[in-house]
Amino acid sequence: MELPYLKTANSLFMWISCIPAVALVFFQAYIFMKRAWKTGPQMGVTKEQMKEAAKSSLVASIGPSIVIVTGMVSLLASVGGPLAWMRLAFIGSVMYELPAADRAATAAGCQLGTSNMTMEAFANCVWIMTVCCLGWILVSALFTDKMEVIRDKVTGGSMDAIVALTAGGGMGGFGYMVAQRFLPFKIDNANMWAALVGFIVMWGINVYMKKNPKAKWAQQFGMTIAMFLGMVAGTFFLL
Repeated sequence: MELPYLKTANSLFMWISCIPAVALVFFQAYIFMKRAWKTGPQMGVTKEQMKEAAKSSLVASIGPSIVIVTGMVSLLASVGGPLAWMRLAFIGSVMYELPAADRAATAAGCQLGTSNMTMEAFANCVWIMTVCCLGWILVSALFTDKMEVIRDKVTGGSMDAIVALTAGGGMGGFGYMVAQRFLPFKIDNANMWAALVGFIVMWGINVYMKKNPKAKWAQQFGMTIAMFLGMVAGTFFLL
């Protein structure tokens, strides 16, 4: 039996309300793709290289998309299809959306996804999930163009230093996120096993690519395979 607040959460009005936001995401993707396709040749990137990059990016997006779809099931059951669709199209992080909705419902004196959820609690979830992520959007909108100035001051305009800074920043950011998955360091920590198996598989694929540089499948599907097998390994410790 569908909970009373979910009738509103899954109503036609909610679907219509969420469509413009998701349409904006598609429009932005189109603009970025169009400008990249136009600017690439001006920077010396060939059409063949751009097609290969687009193909690789498409394949690499499969893994993260599986994660989002999997998480969307739990979010859909809690706040309805339209809001789950809109929020994950915007942010794509169940790690943010679910805790935000849960805390919003708790603050309203209710428990998310249960029969004691009221329309006021659901409205609170919508506001909190939407408003609390504005900090990321505002920082990106106001300071993205300033980052190049800061980067040049830090590196002194040296291309080698820029490459090192970019690689180091990426490795540090991803390393920090992966390190969190190993805590607490316990045998039943599903996140730890997912990260560990994903690392081992990706390492093995990299070794294979060095020995077989023409193996395009490894270059295109390597990350997706590692992520998928990592997720599969992690599920064994959730059963």
